[in-house]
Amino acid sequence: MLRFDFPLQRLPFGKATHTWFAERPDPADARGFAIYYKARSPTPARGFVREIKHTKFISLLGTEEDIFDQIGKNTKHKIKRAIAEGGLRFSIIENPDEVRELYNQFARSKGRPPLDERSFRAYWPKMLATKISADHEPLVMHAFLVDEGLKRANHLYSASTFRTTEDSDLRSLIGRANRALHYLNMLNFKDRGLAIYDLGGYAFGTQDPELQEVNEFKDGFGGQLIEESNYISLPLHWARKLNRLLPGRRQA
Repeated sequence: MLRFDFPLQRLPFGKATHTWFAERPDPADARGFAIYYKARSPTPARGFVREIKHTKFISLLGTEEDIFDQIGKNTKHKIKRAIAEGGLRFSIIENPDEVRELYNQFARSKGRPPLDERSFRAYWPKMLATKISADHEPLVMHAFLVDEGLKRANHLYSASTFRTTEDSDLRSLIGRANRALHYLNMLNFKDRGLAIYDLGGYAFGTQDPELQEVNEFKDGFGGQLIEESNYISLPLHWARKLNRLLPGRRQA
């Protein structure tokens, strides 16, 4: 379990708490501004609003061949091609500024908000980020929240240069590099003694074509569909509702 404390955005006192990968919420947190992400319990908790969440778990137990065998045929082909092409370099990102810059560039290309600085700064000591580059230029970046106690790596942030190029060959290469990066991440985390590679969410039952496409991408790696829970304390739940009514709103 990982726990992070944040100063409240609009109040000069108190704090908000983010807890990841707990079994279920601590009843004492029901009185404060607390959110539990990806709790393992599938049942309601008194004093909290439960949000049902799904994700895909890839087992990192067994051999490298066992990991590769879980992957679908089409995804395997693209991974093999990316690795065989040469010129692609896998590396660990040590500088959080690089992760921030890559993600924010990607977010702008998709019309999304930039990376949440408060969360990112708090999470970074428990994160690991990787990239694949070609000719010293990053193509794809993945960043994970890592719970070494639970032996779980949770895919938290992604970025690619896919939307910033019109070159169809380069776009195809980036797509293959993205799949290869997931596979190389799995091997890297396996070497670090982790057991679970969490693909970072799954839009179960969605009718949104874009989210369906993301689900299909994740299904290409096999794995097990898991139901988990986000729990939001009632004070935070109502504060967020009020926050949406205020100008310049920001969430805890």
